[in-house]
This record gives sequence, C-alpha cells and structure tokens, in this order.
Amino acid sequence: MKKQIVILFLCFQAMASYSQDLFFEVKVDATTANTSETRVFTNMENSFRQFYNEKKWMEKDIELFERIKSVMVVNITDIPRTGRYAGQAQIQSVRPIYGSSFESVMINLADRNLRFDFTESQPLIYTPNSFNDNLVSILAFYANLLMGLDFDSYSELGGQQYFDEALNIARSAQQQNTGPGWEQFGSEDSRYVLIQSILNGQLEPVRQALYLYYRKGLDVMHKDPEAGRESILEALRNIQKANKLNPSARFIAVLIQTKSDEIVSIFSEGDINLRREAYQIMREIAPANSDKYEVMIK
Repeated sequence: MKKQIVILFLCFQAMASYSQDLFFEVKVDATTANTSETRVFTNMENSFRQFYNEKKWMEKDIELFERIKSVMVVNITDIPRTGRYAGQAQIQSVRPIYGSSFESVMINLADRNLRFDFTESQPLIYTPNSFNDNLVSILAFYANLLMGLDFDSYSELGGQQYFDEALNIARSAQQQNTGPGWEQFGSEDSRYVLIQSILNGQLEPVRQALYLYYRKGLDVMHKDPEAGRESILEALRNIQKANKLNPSARFIAVLIQTKSDEIVSIFSEGDINLRREAYQIMREIAPANSDKYEVMIK
C-alpha cells in the first residue's frame, strides 16, 4: 500500500486543472475481493476523486500551490452483497516546506474499518450540519481532518473549525449507527476516537506542536537550521508533556508514527545538546523504536 501512495503522488500534476481546495488522488484496489468486476472500481475512484477535488471546502480562496495534497488508497477486501463493500484505506497528506522543494508528510494513517454502499452514477453530495450516508461521512471526515492538520501547521490552533466539523460528522454517523469505524467505545482506532483525541483539551499542546514543528521549525530551516531545530525540539517537548497525561492517546501515536523517521533525520546533525534531548524525548514517547533513534546521538 505504501508503494501505491508513492506512485499516486506522482500523478498530482495532471489534476491541477480541476482541483479546488484539495489536491487528492485516489486508488481503489480490489485484487483481494475475489471479483472479476473492474468498471465499478474505476467509477469508484473517479467518484471519490471528484468528491474531494471539485468541491469548495474552505471559506477563503487559496492559490494552487496552497492546496492540500493528499492520497487515499482503498483496498476492497469483501463484497458482502451487490453495492456493498468492505475493506481498509491508507490516507496520507503532505505539506510543502517554505524555501525548499521538500514536502513533509503531515499524517499517514490507516482506516481498517471501511464498510459502505456505492452505486455507480449516483453523485456523492456532502451537506454540512445534516446526516449523510456512511460513505459520504467517511470521505468528508477525512477531508476535514486533513484540513484541520494543515491549518494548525500554519497558525496556532488554526484548524479548529475543520476539526469541529470532523467531530460533528463522527457524532452524527455514530448516532445513526451507520457502520463500523465510528465507535465511541470499544475501538482504539475508530474515527470517533481519533477526532476526540485531537480535540481533547489535554492534548492541545500537541496541536500547538504542529505550528512549532512546521511554521517555526521546518519553514525556517533553509535560512537558520539551528533555530528550526530548536523550535522542533520545543514541539517535541509539547508532545512529551501531553503524552505524560495521555500515554495511550491515539493522536500522539499516529503523529509520532508518521514523523519519527523525519525527526531522526532532522536531529542526526546539528547541536549535540539538542540532539540528545530529542533522543531522550523520542525514547520516552515511542520506546518501541529506540534502536532507530541511536543515530541522533552519534
């Protein structure tokens, strides 16, 4: 699935002519679903892509280069009946870094509880503040989640309205019992649990860390690498503080899993004191990968 995501990112340039706020590529793979049907999955890809890219999601107008670049790879594993599909998805978004050609992966998460109905030629229409079917709810949830993360990276807590909307979607879907993946209890990796984790007041320092990491950190490293590392270290301190209060928080787990390789790369050079502190923090909040962090202090 990761290889599919890399390949799909190469397709973005061709989409520039019709995308608005989101710059989304979608791949639907049904090779494990024991079906010879292919047309419906091509139509599914196109419908998902149009849903994301042809809608005006944001109140403000943005430039082409500001559009949020994302990929969704959907693996269909079962077709319980005609028109109903089950499977899993990998969702990833990237953010451009000021003063460079580098793009940093903001989030890379798996949704292992997809179950939805899809009818060819039926438009996918999202109406805020009202109940939408399960498929539209899933797609709109991730649109708002990714926008919230992106806006948080440019201004402190700037993504609030999008996270609030994602929570509204999750609540509505959960109350309507639309399908798996929306559980409030009993599932550590549900969409509901993820957005509740992001909006947990005790985890606000983690959201603030996104601003420190990106706008005050990566975005300034082209002109002052050490100042950038100091801000990124401050971001890690924020996450460490929140992790002590919520050691099993879903938001922290997903974020650190996404960013660990990049953090190791950032602190594999520079001031040794900064590197040592970053190393200790990473060992504390994600001890399972301790061996990987050794390069930070060599």
